[in-house]
Amino acid sequence: MLDLMKYIVCSLLLMLIIFQPANAGDAYVETLLNICTTAQNTGDKGTIKNIANQVKNEQIPDDKLLARSYNECLKAAFGKTDKAQNISVLLNRISDAKNQIIADCDKLLVAAPQVAIAHPTCKEIFIK
Repeated sequence: MLDLMKYIVCSLLLMLIIFQPANAGDAYVETLLNICTTAQNTGDKGTIKNIANQVKNEQIPDDKLLARSYNECLKAAFGKTDKAQNISVLLNRISDAKNQIIADCDKLLVAAPQVAIAHPTCKEIFIK
């Protein structure tokens, strides 16, 4: 009887979630994470995977406890996850790499103008 109650509660919660828009906000993500935590506690691997597939498309919550639940849910469903890299760090690395390429093309232009002009990356930089 208890298993039937768990099944009914999980089913009702899943139906409520399915009819929510994908970006319904923090309350939606929190509800998903609560369901995932309950599924982890009961060992319901199907529900864990289902919820994790929905959660993975959502932004990591700012709240530290919710962020931990987010990571635990994904880990329970898919195994160990790589730590998300900070977007600003990635953007800075891209900008630094671009600036380095521009500087190298300028140096190549001084050292070997014909090679620099013929090089596809440098050529694109010089044309702009």
